[in-house]
Amino acid sequence: MKFKVFFPFVVALLVMVAAFPLQAQEEMTEEQAAQKIQQLEKRVQELKRQASSLDAQITDKNNTLKQKRSDYDKCVDELYALVGATRADVDAYEARLKRLENKIADLLRLSPTDLLARKSEVDDAEREYNELAANKISLLPAFYDRVQKVGENIKALRETLSRAEKTYIVGTWARDRDCLWNIAKKPDIYGDAFKWPKIWQKNRDQIRNPDLIYEGQVLRIPAPGPMTYEEESAARKYYRQKRERAAMEQTGETKSTGENINK
Repeated sequence: MKFKVFFPFVVALLVMVAAFPLQAQEEMTEEQAAQKIQQLEKRVQELKRQASSLDAQITDKNNTLKQKRSDYDKCVDELYALVGATRADVDAYEARLKRLENKIADLLRLSPTDLLARKSEVDDAEREYNELAANKISLLPAFYDRVQKVGENIKALRETLSRAEKTYIVGTWARDRDCLWNIAKKPDIYGDAFKWPKIWQKNRDQIRNPDLIYEGQVLRIPAPGPMTYEEESAARKYYRQKRERAAMEQTGETKSTGENINK
């Protein structure tokens, strides 16, 4: 920024003086006119000195600011180096964190029932959070509190899901015909028997063999929706092993275990 605009201002002022009514000029004596011009010239010189001084001050301030900015950038680079990151890495991290914050804000606005239907999005958000929290960039002052807040919000979402998640108490085969296949087929569960692997995978802690469930077991029922890759993989593995056992039994290589197969 330059302050040399003062000089054009003075020129304009002189033009204004020259434009005074002719009568006013005629009333001014030659001596008075000379004094007026001398005063204006003196004022011009003073304004030039002030402008020059201001220019020098601005130049000095700009140089100081430039030095401080350079020092700041150096400190930032050194700070990023401590976590093994570059400015590009930090910018990318910021973008990921912002997207996650927006996603979680959207999920927090849902009712428990709607949140249960979008449970897979909570799972995805938690995986993203775990990756971000494990990154050393999360330790930077600009991100530490934000990452901690994301963790707290995901915990709140999990608590809401735990209250909203359905459960099912297993009855007997003789009376209720309860097996994972028939439970998944119930209209108030999935209305689709082929989604039984969802229940199995959710309850792996108490169902080792999906063909065997027992009266009184309290099963957690995942939210409706398409099967995940993990659920589909588990189902494929189960069917493959079952075919292999059946083929071995037919060829006499093994005997039936006599297990009570529910499906």
